[in-house]
Formats: sequence, C-alpha cells, structure tokens
Amino acid sequence: MGFPVVDVSDWESARPEAVGREAKVWIRPPGIPTTTREHDWLFKPVVTPANGNRQGEDWAEKLAAELGSLLGVPCAEIDVAVRGGTAGSVSRNVAPDGWNLVLGSVLLSARDPDYVEGEIRPPGRPGHSPAAILQALRGLDGPPGVGNVGAPAAFVGFLVLDAWTGNQDRHDQNWAVLRESVGPGRLRLAPSFDHASSLGFNLRDSRRDALLRNGLDAFVTAARAHRFEHRVPARRSDIPSLVDVVRATLEAEPAGRIWLERLEAVRIDQIADLVAAVPGLSDPAARFAREMLRLNRERLLDVR
Repeated sequence: MGFPVVDVSDWESARPEAVGREAKVWIRPPGIPTTTREHDWLFKPVVTPANGNRQGEDWAEKLAAELGSLLGVPCAEIDVAVRGGTAGSVSRNVAPDGWNLVLGSVLLSARDPDYVEGEIRPPGRPGHSPAAILQALRGLDGPPGVGNVGAPAAFVGFLVLDAWTGNQDRHDQNWAVLRESVGPGRLRLAPSFDHASSLGFNLRDSRRDALLRNGLDAFVTAARAHRFEHRVPARRSDIPSLVDVVRATLEAEPAGRIWLERLEAVRIDQIADLVAAVPGLSDPAARFAREMLRLNRERLLDVR
C-alpha cells in the first residue's frame, strides 16, 4: 500500500516558520487545542525555480524519513501533503510538550562565543565540525525512541542517513537538541529533521536517465559535506565526502557503528517497497533512488 497524500487545506495556521529560505507555515489539524504544540506540523511547499523544474522536496523528505525509520534513526514524522492546491510535505514538530527546541547553531554559539552561525555563510563553516558537535553532545541522552544510545552515537546515525540518501544540507539549523522547560532544563538530542535535499530531489528525469546509463557512481561519490568545517579556499574535491565524514566520526565515536550494522541488515526488497510506496514518483526518479541507495549502502559498508 502506498503512502497517502494528506489534504491539509482545512488545517489551522499556527505561526510562520522563521528558519530557512523558503516560505513555510506551522499548521495544526482541526480541533487541536492552541495550548499544545506537539501536534503542530510544518507545511513546506514544493519549490519550482525559474527554470520550471518542479523539485521533489515532498517525496524526498518522506522517503528519507522512512529510510531513517528502517534504520531506527529517530526522525520527524513526515507526510506528503497538499494545501489549497499547493503540493508539499508536512513535518510534525519534534519537540514534545514540555520541551523546547534549541537549534545546533544556538548550542554551539553558547559553547563558543566566537562561533559564526551558518546562516551568515562564513567561508569554510568554521566551528561546525562533527568533532565539535560530538563534544557539545557529550553526556546528553539520545532522542526519544532510541533506547540507551547516547546523543553522540545517535548523531552518527544522522550522518549515516545523510550519506546513504545523499543529503548534503546538514547545516547548523538542521539539527537540534531538546531542552526540558521545567526543572534544571536538561538537554537531549532532538530527532533528525529536514531531509528534503536528498536522493537527487532537484534533478530532471532526463538527467536521472542519463546518470543511470553512465555516471551515477561519480555522481554519488561527489556528494560533499560542505555544510561542515573545511579548508578555504577549496576545490569541491577537497571537501570531505559524506562517507568520509562518517568514517572520521566513527573514529571518535565507535559506538556509532551500530548504524552500519543496522544498514547491513536492511534488505534490498525493503528499500524497493519504500520507494514504490511514494506517491507520484516518476519511474526515472524511483530507479534513480533505488540505485543511489544501493551504491551508497555499499560505500558505507566499506567503512567498517
């Protein structure tokens, strides 16, 4: 059975979303009290740039979250959606009632007064490195639902998911911690969110077909962790690949190898079933996603 397309046209507007470049709005289903936010969902419309190519943020966001669930990586709950005739996706608030979301940029700035947030786009993204993030997460619990996996090892799971799906957009506002709003305000890692820049979401089908015939290996290995700290000036090839980032991070956090063990246990038919369940996915996009996931899985398992 395929994933549904949820019509959220009659959902109530809660508040605009201040983070990000595209217009987004928080909405809630009818009848949900305004005193709760854990039932709020972020509606993210699909982007169609000036070249007229309808991008696939909606299906990429949904598929990446389902792949994360297959690994056991806690992710925001996602649905493909439509609102007033506009296609998009809805992402459920990852902060339960009683907890507040603290973006990674805020957490790192609190630890380092000289930290320059990624929104300002500092060259080389100084300070936003996996090593700095792991250090900031030391001693914190992992996200709800991850069991006894601590925050640093859980974050490695985010990186494995990114490398598997080709998500190059893990900037400092695309991960966060949860702060309890009562008592001492304890912190724990929030579930992963915002995976729309995955799986070749912005390619035309003609480009996907061409890469499937020749060049997909080079395409997937070219995915770079440019949102993390790197030397400047740098050619693109000088920036570590997403898989290289996983390899280096595992040296500092060996407990994160649990995610590679889980990835190894994923069956090809499970991946194919998830891809087939995505509504409105073209045949070239589906074949491209399956092959990209196969190749990146092999590359990640070589890290062991």
